[in-house]
Amino acid sequence: MTDIQNYDIYNDRMRRSMWDKAFFMDKIPGATLLVDYGCADGSLIRFLHGLFPSMRMVGYDIDPFMVEKANTNKPANTWFFHDPEELLACIRRMNVPTEEIAVNFSSLMHELFHYGFDRTEFQGLMDAVNPRYIIVRDMFFRCEDAAKETSPDACKLLHQALPPWMIHDFEQCHGSITLLKNAVHLLMKYKYMENWPRECAENYFPYTRAQLADLLRENEKYHSVLESYYTLPWLREDIADTLRLDAGSSFTTHISLILRRTPEESLIPLTL
Repeated sequence: MTDIQNYDIYNDRMRRSMWDKAFFMDKIPGATLLVDYGCADGSLIRFLHGLFPSMRMVGYDIDPFMVEKANTNKPANTWFFHDPEELLACIRRMNVPTEEIAVNFSSLMHELFHYGFDRTEFQGLMDAVNPRYIIVRDMFFRCEDAAKETSPDACKLLHQALPPWMIHDFEQCHGSITLLKNAVHLLMKYKYMENWPRECAENYFPYTRAQLADLLRENEKYHSVLESYYTLPWLREDIADTLRLDAGSSFTTHISLILRRTPEESLIPLTL
């Protein structure tokens, strides 16, 4: 994994979409403990704590520097860990019923797939926590035509507007921007100059919906109670204002998903 070159800029950009990342808080009734898996510097937990100060929140991140930053500005009822065993020990000490636990993955799933983290370890941790809710908010390209091409005029404009080295770097990693998925991918990261080596190499769209379901063992233990696909408004506005490009409506860039653990006993249908 390429190191983050500028943590301040990286975290500042992550904070800009806080309201979008907090979409789930009114949709997980009964949850009293939130585990933010991939918490970075704790910005989301601090944001949510301001809205829900009595709710307990635990953050976990593999980057020790991020966790150190999170712990320097830690509100009440919040804890941050770099060691998964310490995370689990903290949750066990709270003695919170699993029916009251939600685990959040915000802008994290694409990293799990791209960097090839140990899924056995990940699933073992999820089994140990056994949350009632799983929340995912991440980048996800969705288009009816997987082979849909970028318009020739848009390709020409991108080659005129962006530095040749940037397009070269990107295409070396991900393929030609004549494919719409790749052009959209580039548009989502072309401004991330300060951490370009990391951002360029990272695949924002590395998994399918079926692969996500398999990782979370959705069909075995969970069912979807909310599933939404959309294109971020700031991306539409940015490429319209900066590059004079119209995103259109043939694709989306993000997924918001809430899974709820399936009850062991079958429920009685409300309708015939």
